Amino acid sequence: MTHKLEPVLWLSDARGVYIPRDFVGRFNEPERLISGVEPDTLDILRAGPEATDYWEAWCEVCDRAIVTDLKGNRYRVYQDGDCWLIPEGMEWSDEKDWFVWPD
Repeated sequence: MTHKLEPVLWLSDARGVYIPRDFVGRFNEPERLISGVEPDTLDILRAGPEATDYWEAWCEVCDRAIVTDLKGNRYRVYQDGDCWLIPEGMEWSDEKDWFVWPD
């Protein structure tokens, strides 16, 4: 049996409106580790919540971005309060009200 990855709590909701900005700031090389969105989108997030299109850029990241860690594991971004990295392949379960691995 192979070990399945678990979701990673990336940022606490205590960061409030700064979660999107801090999300990008947590990566040494965001353009290399975050794919599926344009570099301009990441630049908007770096600028902070006063930037034009900040929330639109964050929605794009949550909808399309893939984060690849240094071991090659791929994650999607999920925010409902806290910001999480969800391993690719996990699916939402209404029963558990959280992400699970499909059977």
